[in-house]
Amino acid sequence: MTTFRQHWLHAAIALSILCWTPVEVNAAPPSSPVQAATSGFPLFEYESSHLDEQSLGNFGVRRPVLDSGECRTFPGEADWPSDQEWDSFDDLLGGALIPTVPIGAPCYQNWGVFDKEKCAAVTKNFPNPYFHEADPTSTMWPLWQGKTCLPMNNANGTCTLGGYPTYAVNVSNVAQIQHAVNFALTKNIRLVIKNTGHCYLGKSNGAGSLSVWTHHFKDIAFLPDYHSATYRGAALKVGAGVTVREVYNAAHQYGSVGFAGGYLAGGGHTPLSGLYGMAADQVLGFEVVTADGRFVTANETSNPDLFWALRGGGGSTFGIVTSATVRVHPRVKVVTSTFTFGVGPSVSNETFWEGIRAYFELFIPFTDAGTYSWYSINSTGGAPVLDMHPFFAPNHTIESFNQLVKPWFDKLQALGIPFTPNTTYYDDYLPAYNDQFGIKDAFGKDSVGRYTSMPGNRLFPRANWEDPAKFNDTFDLVQKHGEAGHVILGYHQAPRNRLNADNAVSSAWRNTIAFLITNAPVAADATPAQMTAAHEEINAILEPWRQVAPASEGGGSYLNEAHVMEPNWQQEFYGDQYAELLRLKHKWDPSNVFYATTGVGSEAWEVRTREQGVQTQNGRLCRL
Repeated sequence: MTTFRQHWLHAAIALSILCWTPVEVNAAPPSSPVQAATSGFPLFEYESSHLDEQSLGNFGVRRPVLDSGECRTFPGEADWPSDQEWDSFDDLLGGALIPTVPIGAPCYQNWGVFDKEKCAAVTKNFPNPYFHEADPTSTMWPLWQGKTCLPMNNANGTCTLGGYPTYAVNVSNVAQIQHAVNFALTKNIRLVIKNTGHCYLGKSNGAGSLSVWTHHFKDIAFLPDYHSATYRGAALKVGAGVTVREVYNAAHQYGSVGFAGGYLAGGGHTPLSGLYGMAADQVLGFEVVTADGRFVTANETSNPDLFWALRGGGGSTFGIVTSATVRVHPRVKVVTSTFTFGVGPSVSNETFWEGIRAYFELFIPFTDAGTYSWYSINSTGGAPVLDMHPFFAPNHTIESFNQLVKPWFDKLQALGIPFTPNTTYYDDYLPAYNDQFGIKDAFGKDSVGRYTSMPGNRLFPRANWEDPAKFNDTFDLVQKHGEAGHVILGYHQAPRNRLNADNAVSSAWRNTIAFLITNAPVAADATPAQMTAAHEEINAILEPWRQVAPASEGGGSYLNEAHVMEPNWQQEFYGDQYAELLRLKHKWDPSNVFYATTGVGSEAWEVRTREQGVQTQNGRLCRL
């Protein structure tokens, strides 16, 4: 269970703070002053280099929308661009085109780069998120890539691209993105987007695709007096490749908390969501390249419908974001507490679950107080253990925190459950974040690069706590789940819409009080039949959760950390917003330049893979 716990802790930080951005050690300093755009939003230097409307008019003839049964062009077909065309495209990009060599290729003979020492280095570093982040096409979850080039001592084996893109554009300016969009559109090539490759559902993968790699858009600018139609105050403008730690460190220099966190396109929950809402609620505007190659601003007055969709409507769907401007908040004090308890000589299984129930019963006052937790319940040798790491209480003192948790702690003591809370006060958010979610804690051994678990999750609404009968049903399921030996990774949090933001964040997030994650194990050498069995297992595990917290009653599933084959994903991931999102998808991307697994409008497409047992990205993308 240790590997899975670390696997999800990484996700809890990187995905829930910025899906495009895992934590980094050193923060980049704020950039030099930025150029003002005609929209009133600032432009970074790399954004100033973009194609205007006249230049866009010179783009080649574009393909019509594909008919049913037609596919994106695939390598080896007559319509696939020739080597000369790729060379010409590379010249247009200024040498930014990178042919993909799989990260595991040094372990195999058939790529011509076999090297035992390099293979050993790849194998050693494969669990390291930064290793994948620094590669133009590698992703951190090889399950959805098809596992076609895993690093292993198998020189006589065969490494293939599988779901890796065929080429990647290492973009350093917006014009290169525009050229990539145009090339993909005119040549009928699948287009994917990668920043760090930390996407659970394989959205940065795509066989036969051209990838836009935005990882090096690292600029940050502090705007002390930003103002728009509805907001005036401090803000940060951050490039698409900026990490959450860079955001926090930059804001800290100016006495603020940077709330750029959260996979913005998917909503984004963070330890501050109980105070300020979802990360997408903090966005004041985007700079984005749209499906027709235009570089536009999306905010409340310029392209407001696109602005609405980009905040919660899912990534890789409506455009390629080059930067976001987000509000910042005053510094906030924080109290954290970590502890563990479990079944042991003096604690029976029944007593343990009474202690867990006492915790769950307090989710309403805990979330009303703006607090957040990350915890796991694992069974080791049949004995369940709770690991609270951490209970995170922003805007609290030691005294107020102790008063808040006193009913639970008193109950644990009355039950005779031994535990020793390590409670710490911080006068600022950044040191609390660093201590609890820093690199040492977040990226332990085997944190990524694993393919031995298939995840799923559920958002449980507050109504399940307000109705005693529903609460009993909910907790009974949680207990049965844990007693069956399944891992539980959870949060208590309620990121209500405190800013009254009008955006596409799933309605389930507005109702939630608990977010629970689990998994089904997958054998390292799983056959397609075993992969299918794992999918069926996670689906069966999640079905009782769906029944007790149905989407029709405020439940749902968080799209950033979900099961890729979640049934009824349109309602589960996007809630009441899906119909409007689909309308906007047709408006802003009528040719479906942007495709993402479980993305808005993706139900009109399929990836035709060889038999894998589950949906991967190692096949042709075709219209249904």
